[in-house]
Amino acid sequence: MTDTNTLPPTLASEEIIADRPGPTQPPHGGTIATRARSLPASLAVAAVAITVSIPVLVIVWSIVQPSPDVWGELWATRLPRMLRDTATLLVAVLVGTLVLGTSLAWLVTAYQFPGRRLLGWLLVTPLAIPGYVLGFVWLDTLQEPLGARAVRSIWLCALVLTLTLYPYVYLFARAAFREQSQRAVDVARSLGCSRLQAFWKVVLPMARPSLAGGAALVGMEVLTDVGTVRLFNVSTVADGVLRVWFGTGDRNAAAELSVVLIGLAIVLIAIERLGRGRARYTQGGARQGLAVHRLRGAGATAAAMAGWSVFTVTVALPVLRLLTWTQEARRTDQTATVAGDLGFHLLSSFRVAGVATLTCLALGLLLVAGLTRRRASGRALARLATLGYAVPGPVVAIGVLITLAALDRTDALPDGWLLVGSFAGLVYALVVRFLAVAYQGIESSVGKVSPSVIASARTLGAGRFRVATRIELPIAGAGIIAASVLVAIDTLKELPITLLLRPFGTETLPIWVWQATSESLWVQAAVPSLAIVAVGMVLVAALMWTLEHGAATSS
Repeated sequence: MTDTNTLPPTLASEEIIADRPGPTQPPHGGTIATRARSLPASLAVAAVAITVSIPVLVIVWSIVQPSPDVWGELWATRLPRMLRDTATLLVAVLVGTLVLGTSLAWLVTAYQFPGRRLLGWLLVTPLAIPGYVLGFVWLDTLQEPLGARAVRSIWLCALVLTLTLYPYVYLFARAAFREQSQRAVDVARSLGCSRLQAFWKVVLPMARPSLAGGAALVGMEVLTDVGTVRLFNVSTVADGVLRVWFGTGDRNAAAELSVVLIGLAIVLIAIERLGRGRARYTQGGARQGLAVHRLRGAGATAAAMAGWSVFTVTVALPVLRLLTWTQEARRTDQTATVAGDLGFHLLSSFRVAGVATLTCLALGLLLVAGLTRRRASGRALARLATLGYAVPGPVVAIGVLITLAALDRTDALPDGWLLVGSFAGLVYALVVRFLAVAYQGIESSVGKVSPSVIASARTLGAGRFRVATRIELPIAGAGIIAASVLVAIDTLKELPITLLLRPFGTETLPIWVWQATSESLWVQAAVPSLAIVAVGMVLVAALMWTLEHGAATSS
């Protein structure tokens, strides 16, 4: 079975992470994931699942009570173009990321060439660069030679999003290729298949579940993007939600338009499930990785140039351009203002991302401890608690806003307390959106602990707490750290939720970039963009170290 410790835990699916009952179950329960059976724990888990799912269910309720006037106006004006542009952009980016991510993963997994090991990790670094940052860099770079009209197109927007999001597919595909056995390829070669034919007929089909998981992540990111599409004047449904909200102030219209995004997300999930099928791939005997073919001469040069060209376009040149703009800000005596703004926005970003990450981690541990995935009730609560990740950010923001406004109108809160426009409301929305990342990473890692190991420890007299802290959590530590890093990366770059729900005085780095780029102030946008990239690079390096450590440990 595919080793999910080497995969990004964001989308560790049930098809890949199957429950593995052992021959001997530990006494008084099981692992962390199956031990908390008491009524208080069950009530706590149910409360968390319901609380984080309410904003999404509020939006879904709009389907039951539609407004004919709103839908009539949307169909007559904006909605057809929004649907067309969203579908075109989604298909283009999915195809681009699947081709680019899979090709690069196969290149660094199956072939040996100069700089291969370093390049293998550098190709993940575009995760640290938000699409709206890469977008405005290349928008300004290409505007003079190509013209403003040619640059602001859906196809260049799709290219920018492809270059930003391909690491999701790359990580999944690389892990899948590394876990495959050379034996299957040797059998195919013995039957007359060439190396290329063996890749198409054996290696690629076995990686299909992982590729479908990576593509689903890319699709969700495309559906939720508002910063990049706004730069290129692409009218997507997500951007339409913001335009309706800020342009008309009609909360009901924005909520009903959000239903379209939920429908698109459901269709995307269904396609991902069909792409996985019921495929489960196992290996017998000792694991033997794919043989690495050493390239020489022109082949080695071409492979190195292909990989380094992608890194140059996605990371090196944009960072160099941002540094140039930063130097221009210093020459124009903007350094004092920029330094003050940078410290303020950086602290705000750290505060939002830090609190949201810790909250997601704590609730993820609680869910893993309290849920029993083998039971129908446990599976239902798990799906309910992670529903927010399948919903684009603007939809979550609208749902949270409606939910908190309803609470503010009740007598449940102390006098003078308001949740709308509060820091707690913003963190709540981020938890609704990204709790699934923490939960799936923790659940997949804890699920790898053998029940026989737990049973042995309990037989030797170890208590439940000691088993959890001395055995389960250390074994699952890499997955927990990776999940935390992924949540931190996501919350650091998050734009639509923060844009809609940020309280007064909370201005994050993405908000600074959004405000500057909306007025084409590239020099002012360079400083916060560099800060996002720098922090993101540190987080991506931590993620890569964690995944490598997890892979080495599982080996």
